[in-house]
Amino acid sequence: MAGAGARALGIRVHPAAAGAALALSFATHYAADRRVPGKGLLEKVATTTGKGGFYKLASHGVNGAFQLDSAWHHGWETVAALVATTKATTR
Repeated sequence: MAGAGARALGIRVHPAAAGAALALSFATHYAADRRVPGKGLLEKVATTTGKGGFYKLASHGVNGAFQLDSAWHHGWETVAALVATTKATTR
């Protein structure tokens, strides 16, 4: 899908940059989505930064772990998009 989007926008993505972006995306998704209670990366980050209470929140329609997971992925996908466009050219 990303290739089609880049093509539609007239962007030529460098293969090495695309590979690096995919590797970054894989690594950050893998690290965050291994949720072992008490040992998961996001739970450790939340606890270390003083947001452990929010991570454990699961009431009134709010799920803190889900919200932090979503923010983590959006942040890293933004970085991956920047990496992917390194050395990009127009068609």
